[in-house]
Amino acid sequence: MNLKKQTRRRFLTGGAAATVGAAAVGTAAGIHLSHNGTAGAEPSSRPHAPATIPFFGAHQPGIADPTPSNAVFLAFDLKTSATKSDLADVMRAWTDLSAALMRGDTSVDTSLVSTGSAPGKFTMTVGLGGTSLDQLGIPRPPALVDLPLFPGDELEAAASHGGVFVQLCSDDAVYLGGAVRAVRAAAKRVLRPRWQFNGFRGAAASTSSSNGRNLMGQIDGTNNAAVSRASTGGPVWVDAASPEWMTGGSYVAVRRFRMLLSAWESAGSNTRDRAVGRHISSGAPLGADKESDPVDLSATDSSGAPVIPHDAHIRLAAPRRGAGEEMLRRSYSYSMGQASGSAGDEEAGLIFVSYQADPTTSFIPVQQRLAKADALAHFTLATSSALFAILPGVVGKHDWYGRSLLS
Repeated sequence: MNLKKQTRRRFLTGGAAATVGAAAVGTAAGIHLSHNGTAGAEPSSRPHAPATIPFFGAHQPGIADPTPSNAVFLAFDLKTSATKSDLADVMRAWTDLSAALMRGDTSVDTSLVSTGSAPGKFTMTVGLGGTSLDQLGIPRPPALVDLPLFPGDELEAAASHGGVFVQLCSDDAVYLGGAVRAVRAAAKRVLRPRWQFNGFRGAAASTSSSNGRNLMGQIDGTNNAAVSRASTGGPVWVDAASPEWMTGGSYVAVRRFRMLLSAWESAGSNTRDRAVGRHISSGAPLGADKESDPVDLSATDSSGAPVIPHDAHIRLAAPRRGAGEEMLRRSYSYSMGQASGSAGDEEAGLIFVSYQADPTTSFIPVQQRLAKADALAHFTLATSSALFAILPGVVGKHDWYGRSLLS
């Protein structure tokens, strides 16, 4: 272990101050985008949201739709012998499976999908990693790069990257569990499972307009970009400037962060507030009263010091105006129980998920900025990292995931 990693390890266990960054774990400063991509109000209340989400459309479901309480994120690798035709077979099978499960039809595979449970706003979202395109000899879109190793990362190779991606979400954990098994069964001839992350959110985030909290107690999702499946372009959807087969698609960055909860809980409330740049109790920016109050990054106190510290998360995560850095965050918490060999700490944290039209102008530069000085990095450790191209939506009964690419 090199000196840099030794220093980081001493800091993480001792709670001392350091300046290595983590991705956008909590609340971020920035603008809130309405459904047409312009500045607007917070999303409206969803207490009477229907149990099913429409499947067909120019964009895949599970991105601009309400965020259910539970999610499973799956990554696969193509088997060595897999061909383009083989992958097309999987995509056709997954299209039929997704369309059925989203409308609550479990007859597609009654042996795997639990009957008697409801879809609970079930969605399935499918994408491809750069390694699968490389293996099949398909040129990558320019935005589908290999994510760099950011300063402070301690990635688990088996839990990072991947050739094919599936996001499954539902308010019904039993329905979701059956769907995971059905997805795997439909792909077992062609794909090899690589990793699986199971995530959860607070009930309030699924049933109301309020933003939920993560395991650090932060309100997660303030000033998020908001888009609809009826919109085009903007911060989330790929437009016609990309390869034709990606028009209407998106890119998803998935990063798993272990939260050092014992260190966070032992830090004083002032330290926690200043690390985020918001009052943890209310979500309000430092110097303000309400979560919805605008973030004033130029405000100073009586001594001339910035009210929001230079290394505060919301300052560094704030998208630079006109730089194309906006992204839609759909993150989930996770917990795997007490960490092996730890003194009572958990293997728990955040599955950071962001959707964007171009990660090279949004996620990557924001993450690089955070990696240099984010105060939240004192209490987090990145253990997984991946980027996938999310395919466009399925627009009719004769269409299927990736048809324009794989047919």
